[in-house]
Amino acid sequence: MKYRTLGKSDLDVSVIGFGAWGIGGYPFWKNEGDEESVNAIKEAFDLGVNFFDTAPVYGFGLSETLLGKALKDVREKAIIATKCGLRWKKEELKSLSRNASRDSIIEEVEMSLKRLQTDYIDLYQIHWPDENTPISESMETLCKIQESGKIKHIGVSNYSLSQLEEAVKYANIVSLQPQYNMVERDIEKDLLPFCNKNNVGIIAYSPLASGILTGKYDETTKFKDWRGKGGIGHFTDDTYRSNIKKIKKISKIAEKLRRTMGQLAINWVINKPGITTAIVGIKNAKQIEENLNSVGWNIPNENLQEIEEILAD
Repeated sequence: MKYRTLGKSDLDVSVIGFGAWGIGGYPFWKNEGDEESVNAIKEAFDLGVNFFDTAPVYGFGLSETLLGKALKDVREKAIIATKCGLRWKKEELKSLSRNASRDSIIEEVEMSLKRLQTDYIDLYQIHWPDENTPISESMETLCKIQESGKIKHIGVSNYSLSQLEEAVKYANIVSLQPQYNMVERDIEKDLLPFCNKNNVGIIAYSPLASGILTGKYDETTKFKDWRGKGGIGHFTDDTYRSNIKKIKKISKIAEKLRRTMGQLAINWVINKPGITTAIVGIKNAKQIEENLNSVGWNIPNENLQEIEEILAD
């Protein structure tokens, strides 16, 4: 496993992080059971993954609870990142709302600490920007909590450039967590250059584009989870079909390199300049072993150019 320092922090994180969205299960995914999830977390740690990213909303607390249980005995060696700013009144998708106010953050951090069975969180992130709360209020609140020792470092997720520029005025932001993969590259326009210039680490989420880049799906695939409801993002009809055509071509490159499409996609992300780590969704031990084979090699330049040409078509 390779490790990189996350921005201006003292955290040396594995280049592949354990994405704990999937193990939360409802309302976004179907997990494989609590025992399988705990075993997957422990297996990942044993194989060198030391960075674990979760959020309260993943399974309405279940993901944090499972992480806390699995990592309790190795807490000092594991780096735990969680989030705040998404709240719910009922455990259902339509009940979610953004709230990064002072009172909400103070309440959330205590609940996360309890579920994670720890007295500190290594990286605490605003999950989504809250348009109804001044960024200064959110950041100043996080700084106060940081002073108490309950959180070690502050990060943000899904922030735009203007929002990030505002946030760094009030807090030492060590990381940004944006979506980034072969077919979702918006951060290359402005966020990536800003983060590189200001030593803000980038934690890329969805390096497999919610499964599209595994190469396991085609135009006829019917999704039974959130991906099949309403055509969101990559899963709108035209975008999905276009991406599938490109991925079929890129899969041939993966075959030549004797890698899976998923391994190629993850490697592409973690070797991009400025990317610190990629969070990969993991539900079982088998997935861990396959994903870790994305580390320790480089895509030849001629293949990188070929991939660029396919993506640009």
